[in-house]
Amino acid sequence: MGRAKSERPTSGDSELKKYQEHKHFSLVRNFHLADFITLGNGACGSLSLLSTMQYLVTKDEAWLYWAIYLIPIGLIFDFLDGKVARWKNHASLLGQELDSLADLISFGVAPAACAFAIGMRSSIDIIVLAIFIVCGISRLARYNATLDACSKPEKRGKTFLGV
Repeated sequence: MGRAKSERPTSGDSELKKYQEHKHFSLVRNFHLADFITLGNGACGSLSLLSTMQYLVTKDEAWLYWAIYLIPIGLIFDFLDGKVARWKNHASLLGQELDSLADLISFGVAPAACAFAIGMRSSIDIIVLAIFIVCGISRLARYNATLDACSKPEKRGKTFLGV
């Protein structure tokens, strides 16, 4: 959502070569500042899910409030990761994938889980919540696939793509 994805490298081969240059794959070494901010978004979504589960087990409404509050906090991280990626002028395949996965958790699965916990539990409600999540999955996949087409050298800098 917030990542500067239009600046993605044209092929995954150059990204893969960066990782192969090192003797061993070090996940943390390949992260950039924007990636750590994206992980903050993913952490908020994950904590929202876990807080929702805790609410369902304990019936303590404080957990439900935490679950709901963590979603907009994740949105702040999502906006910030894009700002930092543009500021640092760095976009990567790893960052794009991290951003898509974090967005799916924070803005697809976590809100659906909160809605379920609040009371959307009928068969129709569950179908609607599943459709909500599937729409998020398909939108992010289409966005990533479209980004590949827009990142060709002749279109670079002329195209803005936003979710």
